[in-house]
This record gives sequence, structure tokens and C-alpha cells, in this order.
Amino acid sequence: REAAAAKVALLVDLVVHLHALTSEKSECMSSLNDLDAPIDEAAYKDLIEGGVDSLLAKHIAHLFVRDPLVIFHGRIELNDNEQIEHFENLQSTNWQTVRWKPPPASSKRLGGDLHIGWRVEFRSMEVQLTDFENAAFTVFIVLASRVILYFNLNLYLPLSKVDENMRRAQKVDALRTEKFYFRQGVHEQNCDTHGKPVAHSAKRQRRQSDPKAAEAQFGQGCKSTEMTVREILMGNGDYRGLVPMILAYLHSIGTDSQSLKQIENYMDFIVARASGELMTPAAWMRNFVRNHPDYKQDSVVSHRVAADLVAKCHAIGTG
Repeated sequence: REAAAAKVALLVDLVVHLHALTSEKSECMSSLNDLDAPIDEAAYKDLIEGGVDSLLAKHIAHLFVRDPLVIFHGRIELNDNEQIEHFENLQSTNWQTVRWKPPPASSKRLGGDLHIGWRVEFRSMEVQLTDFENAAFTVFIVLASRVILYFNLNLYLPLSKVDENMRRAQKVDALRTEKFYFRQGVHEQNCDTHGKPVAHSAKRQRRQSDPKAAEAQFGQGCKSTEMTVREILMGNGDYRGLVPMILAYLHSIGTDSQSLKQIENYMDFIVARASGELMTPAAWMRNFVRNHPDYKQDSVVSHRVAADLVAKCHAIGTG
């Protein structure tokens, strides 16, 4: 328990740096946490007493309801005033699709010499078979993050709908057969769980970058609707779509023609995948197994089928 208290004490010092940035948003975003997530009450109490707002404190305290799955040899007795490995060990074994990461002890923000700050890590990506595919999705995620920041977009959904999206995404051929909750209006505006707008402070409204232009291009409003993946990428109704937003961003920053052409190739590929024009790796592998002469249509993948599948994947990956 003393070790846990030491970890929480270090974390309080880290998280309090973010408090000024999050406290204003906490009030209007807390209603989106509409699932009952367990928290470690002692950790939550320490964080609150250390000056961390309730929303962020609950996020961190939720990590402390589980023990870490991995302990590295020789990394148990550490100075928590100088290193954050104890916390990162706990955080890194809670596998979220999106992970909030504080700066490491070596960051300039904490007295070190590295330019590493607060980060949000997108973790749901799967490795594709070819370099082109991996490059396409990597570029897409990076540019989507830039678009969110540049146009000050708000893509928040209630967590219950995020979980429902994940349940649907696990189904076979979900890309072509399922719809997913997504915000109809992505202009910076927070809402309660019923889709009603929540007013911002005047200070926050002044921070928005060209809100009229963003509203005109991308729509405004808190209502979420069910869309196909292709509609999320290319638009539906007042919602313009992530790919058109990315291209608008690239044009607005003056991207050179050669880079723009390559990125457009990546976007075309991703949209073709989303529309079903191109198969996903999962669909391709299912078809390979089903059509293999040694497969008996009994859900048993033999050693020969598995070996041939891996060999084919390797051949595709290496060209």
C-alpha cells in the first residue's frame, strides 16, 4: 500500500500540471461519462486533495482498480521522485483504444532535457500486410489529429455509444454491414448526454479558431447519428466527412502538389476499403481459409491451412 501511495503522490505532481487545461472542460464533459466505471477511492481522494479536478482524477483512479500484469526485473525499487515507471507500468497494462500519457521524467516540463509533453495515443490500429497500407493508415491518423486541432473540432460521444461502437465493430464483416455512432456536427461545442448544447465560457469561445468557417464547412450541433464507416470518412448530410476535412486542411496550409498526390492516393485507398470495394485483411483471410482445399468447413484451421496462410501473407507483404 505504501508503494501505491508513493505512485499516487508522484502522479499528483504530474497531473496537477494539466489541471488548468482540463478544469474548465471537466464540467461540461463529465456528462459524457455515462458508464459506471469503478475507481480506487484512496487514489481518487489523494488526487482530489492534490488539486486535480474530479473528471481527470476519476480517469487516473480507474487505472488503480487493477494490479499491473507485468513487472520488469530490476525495476521495482525505484525513486518515484525521479522516475514514473511505476505509474507507466500500471497504465501500460490497461489497454485502451485511446491512451492519455503524461510526460516522462526526462521531459523539459519536469526538469529534463527532452521535448516530450502531454500526449494522446491512438492504439486501435492493426498492422496491415503491406507497407502501402500501413503508410496510408498512419498518415490518415496523423492528419485526422491535425484536423481536429486546426479546425477545433469536437468528436466526443457518450461512452455508452463508444462501447456500442466497439461491440458492433467486433462482428464479422462489420465494415460493410454495421453502422456506428458519430457526431453529426463536429464544430467545437460540448453537449450533455441528451444532445443538448452546453454553453462555453467567453474565454473558451475566444480561443476557437475561425469558428464561423468551421461551422460553415463541417456543420454544428451535438446530435450523434448512426453512419457507415464510409459515411464517417466521406460525409453524410450536414456532416462533411473526415477525408474532405483532411484535404481542406492540406490545401489551407499550402501542401505541395507531390505530397498532396501521394496523400490523395492513401485517402482513395482507405475510402475504397470503407465502401467494400477493397477487402479488409480479415475478410481476405477468412476467404483464403474457407477456399483452402484442406479446410473442412468445420471451424478447425489445420496446420497446413495456417502455414499456407502465413506464407501467402508473407509473400504479399514482401511483394
